[in-house]
Amino acid sequence: MLTLGVGIILVVHLLALGWMLRSRRWFDWPANRRPTLDAPIAITAIVPARNEAEDIEGCLRSLLQQDVETLRVIAVNDHSTDATPQIIDGLADEDSRLTPLHDPTLTPGWLGKHNALHTALAQVDTDLVVFTDADVTFAPECLRMAVAELEARQLDLLSLCPQIEYVTFCETMLLPIYMVAEVLYVSPAIENPRSERALAVGAFILVRTEKIRALGGYESIKDKILDDVNIARLFKRHGLPVGLRAAPDLMHVRLFKGNWHAFTGVTKHVLGIVQPRYWLAPLFATLPLTIYGTLLWGLIAGLLTGRSVLAVMALVTLVLHYAGILLLRPRARFSALKALAFPCAGVLFAVSCLHATYLLLVKRMFHWRGRATQVEDRPDDE
Repeated sequence: MLTLGVGIILVVHLLALGWMLRSRRWFDWPANRRPTLDAPIAITAIVPARNEAEDIEGCLRSLLQQDVETLRVIAVNDHSTDATPQIIDGLADEDSRLTPLHDPTLTPGWLGKHNALHTALAQVDTDLVVFTDADVTFAPECLRMAVAELEARQLDLLSLCPQIEYVTFCETMLLPIYMVAEVLYVSPAIENPRSERALAVGAFILVRTEKIRALGGYESIKDKILDDVNIARLFKRHGLPVGLRAAPDLMHVRLFKGNWHAFTGVTKHVLGIVQPRYWLAPLFATLPLTIYGTLLWGLIAGLLTGRSVLAVMALVTLVLHYAGILLLRPRARFSALKALAFPCAGVLFAVSCLHATYLLLVKRMFHWRGRATQVEDRPDDE
């Protein structure tokens, strides 16, 4: 039975690695495939920020240095308790293109970020608007290249994926999780209007203002944990063309700021995937632990009992898994040495997700960025 289990996991890894290599040819966006745009660009960037004092200045300065003719940046201080509002106001005093928006009224039933984005959207007076996060920094040509791609392909939504930096041990242990997510969700079907598959990345979502307003802004996804994925689904559901590209040379973010932040932060994505069927979260959370446990036990048992086929299959599968992690470069910046400990991810991921599931199912609360939000349990309307 153990040999069969390891064999199945090996076959799945071979298929997944092949799919990952195939998807890279579509997903990657090298400079020689990027269109240019000579026409003037007018665009508004919306940056929601809750307790982002560590990163907000770098983000806003990089936006204000963009190579576009007409730019407005709306920075939404979402009820921060650190120095975020003071930093925003200080930068606004330096540059009139930056508009601060402080503490928008949080409507019951809305998640905080969604509420901040929706409130700022009402103030946009340009044809294009880009939603981003307060911890992202941009190359000066990022917006111009994104707009050129949007116009060349006649899209209504274009999302770009930044380079993500993983520093500490727990951050690095998230690599296998995001590798699996890439295999499962990154596909040319995202841009196929006949497919329901949709994906966007909150670090950069460029849309046509009239289109998102016609869809009601963030009203229909106000309580959806994964705002980026659900806004892409909303566009596709209404027949609007969307695009997704990797842009590690144009954008950079350190997604989590240390071991504890990484340990707790990943649960947002897991709970968002299973929402509202939160009872699936424990099964989802223990899946990596089961896979890694089977492979490690297969390797040890094979070596101890002389079952060389079992040991070789387990070892080859682990090597393939590590190779998949290395394929995340250059979209991910990390220590290859730390990444060798990737089987530890199963334990960390399981404990983190089970803890978050307990808070949801027992306390009926969802915790993110220091805010506890009540979560309603209702049928999925997607």
